[in-house]
Amino acid sequence: MEKRLMAVILLAAAALTACGGGDNVSSPTPPKLLTNIAVPNASSPPFSFDIGYVEAGKYFLADRNNKAVDVVDTRSNTLIAQISGPFIGAGATTNESGPDGIVGITGTNTIYAGDVDSVKVIDTAAQKTVNTITISNSGSRVDEGCYDPDDHLAMYASPGDSPPFVTFISTLTQTVVVKLPFNGSSGLEACTYDSASKSFLINNDGTAANPDGELDVITASSAVAGSPAVSKSFPLGKCGPAGIVLGPNNDVLIGCDPPAGDPLITLILDRTSGAIQASLPFGGVDQVGYDPASNRYFLPARHYVASGIAAASGFSPQMGVIDGASRQLLFKIPVGTGAHSVAIDSSLGQVYVPFQPGAAGFPNGGISVFSTR
Repeated sequence: MEKRLMAVILLAAAALTACGGGDNVSSPTPPKLLTNIAVPNASSPPFSFDIGYVEAGKYFLADRNNKAVDVVDTRSNTLIAQISGPFIGAGATTNESGPDGIVGITGTNTIYAGDVDSVKVIDTAAQKTVNTITISNSGSRVDEGCYDPDDHLAMYASPGDSPPFVTFISTLTQTVVVKLPFNGSSGLEACTYDSASKSFLINNDGTAANPDGELDVITASSAVAGSPAVSKSFPLGKCGPAGIVLGPNNDVLIGCDPPAGDPLITLILDRTSGAIQASLPFGGVDQVGYDPASNRYFLPARHYVASGIAAASGFSPQMGVIDGASRQLLFKIPVGTGAHSVAIDSSLGQVYVPFQPGAAGFPNGGISVFSTR
């Protein structure tokens, strides 16, 4: 009887192992480095780049060294074009540089790219800039943005102005609709649009109430009405919020880049209530991404340090991989120097992470391609 019972148990265990599927946190499959794509003029001066975006088999990257948006074919992983703005390029400071944030106007062969004082409109089929939308004349960059397909609005942040502000742009007319100043804010970071609540969510670097960062919510209806306003704010503790991405269920992940001396963390919140669902010991990031096919988040951290405490130097850049179901940190994968941008081709299971020259295995500056598993 005992031998028969043991045989049944062993067969059941074998069947469970064979089934696999999903992200079994006890034995997940790590991503692998597939290739590094060379980018011209990316070695000297060190590659200055910003946000990446993937749509319809193309990866787009804000490339300041070449004053262009780079275009990579994701099937061949080949650089096929560099689209001029013309953009400012790498300025004396980040705030004086462009291109910056890239926003895809889904399904239209159109992307927007932030630049100093303006947003450039690019026709991705023709591979050329077709319009310039003037935002200000302050000499500061128009940085990260996000798209509301329900109301045909793009929202872009101008974090270097005083006060920082966001601009709502009609993607139908390619004109400015309205602006919202953030009085008392120390800066603005990445945003996303939540179609469930029909709201924009944006990371605020700091306010009097939350000096180390908060997540602000702006209803799209208020922007459509011409009077945008923050409807609620969620405190983020000692986060230094940078990246943001919606995850499964009602989750929103906030990538943190706290000041030196504070623990490196990543936060996952309920995006309706702001309740913190998980706080993970990984940080030092900028842009973050979520892949629904693998149910994983990807977080390249240029400012990661092995001690787990934020520092001003001594970085060993890693890409954190977080399971969307369990909200657990699965892996830390080495990435190149300065890696802070990420975009995912979910259909091909590929993750794009540009880097500067310097790190072992990433010597010349370019774009790393990882598998999602």
